Amino acid sequence: MKIQSVLLLLILCAMPLLAGDVLLLGPTNLRMSETGEFSAVDNTPKPEPFDIMWAYRLYPADKKLTGRGVTVAVADSGISSHVEFNGKNIQGQDFTLSTSIADLKNHGTGVAGIIGAQGHRFTGIAPEAQLIVYKIDDGSRLIGPQAATAAINTLLDYNAKNPDNKIAVLNLSYGVSGGGNVPLTLAINRAYDSGVLVVCPSGNFGLPGVHYPANLPTTVAVGALAADAKHAYANSSYGQGLDFIAPGDRVYTTDAEGVYTLMSGTSAAAGFVSAAAALAVQGLKQKLGRYPTTEEIKQSLIAASVSIPGMPREQQGYGFIDVKRLEEQFK
Repeated sequence: MKIQSVLLLLILCAMPLLAGDVLLLGPTNLRMSETGEFSAVDNTPKPEPFDIMWAYRLYPADKKLTGRGVTVAVADSGISSHVEFNGKNIQGQDFTLSTSIADLKNHGTGVAGIIGAQGHRFTGIAPEAQLIVYKIDDGSRLIGPQAATAAINTLLDYNAKNPDNKIAVLNLSYGVSGGGNVPLTLAINRAYDSGVLVVCPSGNFGLPGVHYPANLPTTVAVGALAADAKHAYANSSYGQGLDFIAPGDRVYTTDAEGVYTLMSGTSAAAGFVSAAAALAVQGLKQKLGRYPTTEEIKQSLIAASVSIPGMPREQQGYGFIDVKRLEEQFK
């Protein structure tokens, strides 16, 4: 019986295929052409259409607040020259051993673009804000709290010498899971007491637990919003200490090579909140006739926030900062 089955199989395999016949061999993702040749079927799902400018469409282009008269410090991996920064006269200081503020990690340039890009291809959220860059990351991914502490102390010294043109917002792209550092915490607390709002990413582990120093009560912790604007970005760390959520999924921004890139993570999200804070400082200065306190800045941002339906509070904090609602406070 087995011999007959084998002979039958040999006979069938030796028979020529007629037009319209299909012979299935092995995996089902093989296709045979009319000439008898086999080719693989590409079953890779086609990517869904993606709006690379999705994040900026959440912020009205016709907004009245632009960050004019406000200085934002970006403590990150430095910055590289880019057409989007032309005319901004960006200055800074290196707190690593790299001896320059050039961005070797392609990170700080992206955050700076989100805050203050001039509109060559896209416009940052606070395009008229002045930027100061503190390089605390040399690109080796070994960022120490000492560099961040030194940067904040330098910022505070600068503000003491320039009370009428001080740095009001610090975007601090530094975070660790667990632990802390006493000198850095003390420096952040001094910044808070002096009127400097320190904005930090919540972390990119995608797990409960906001990273240090974002988990301090004297900082603003920011989580990342996914590109559908309905869910949290998958890698965004979250928890009770989260304050706001902002775009952090494939955000179009400036690249250290002088071109453009898509940046993901809570550092990108922190850039949006730092820029929104600059807008709040601008509005509050006009309204109060003085620099606002950190608590006044934060309360202004909270009042402008909108909760995202269906998203747990621990993933979005007070929600997304609506710039139109922010501007309504200063009419």
